Amino acid sequence: MSLSNSLEQRVAYLEIALGRARITVSLLVVVGLVVLAAGFGSRGGQVADEVRTHRLVVLDDSGHTRAVIGQDPAHVQRTARAAGLLLYDDKGTERGGFSTLGDGSVVIGLDAPVGVGAAMRGRIGLKVFPNGAAYVMLIDNQTGAVARLIAEVGPDGARGVQVFKWIGSRPYLRTLSYDGDVRDSTGR
Repeated sequence: MSLSNSLEQRVAYLEIALGRARITVSLLVVVGLVVLAAGFGSRGGQVADEVRTHRLVVLDDSGHTRAVIGQDPAHVQRTARAAGLLLYDDKGTERGGFSTLGDGSVVIGLDAPVGVGAAMRGRIGLKVFPNGAAYVMLIDNQTGAVARLIAEVGPDGARGVQVFKWIGSRPYLRTLSYDGDVRDSTGR
């Protein structure tokens, strides 16, 4: 066998091997693309049985925070540290929420927009205390209570509908209940 025949056979063999390699690589690329397409295509309908996180932030189409599910940072000034759902307006200002508090109570609060009335913006509050007592309160723009439906237990407790009259910073209460009408001018 001559050297030129040997080289021709080797080149022919390499050409066949190169052709097979090209076919194999092409098939691998096609299979990879199919797998990727299948993976991306099924993500839209993917449902998880459970999602665990410390905080979930919902953004609007402009990227503004509109809702947060989570716990208050430790430095937030509230009656007690809260965990729950907070709602925000399109300017990013908190406007209300539904939370459990560190003191064992649960609240729903709705706030006035920034710049409307006094700096304390709470206007409607619903609360269940740790002892099970509850109230619903309406607050005016000067942060004075206007009316409250209340069911409290204890020495200072009252049950019924309370309406408020404010003279300066002193509240006067009128409590209407099944047992009668009580006016309290002590301003407690």
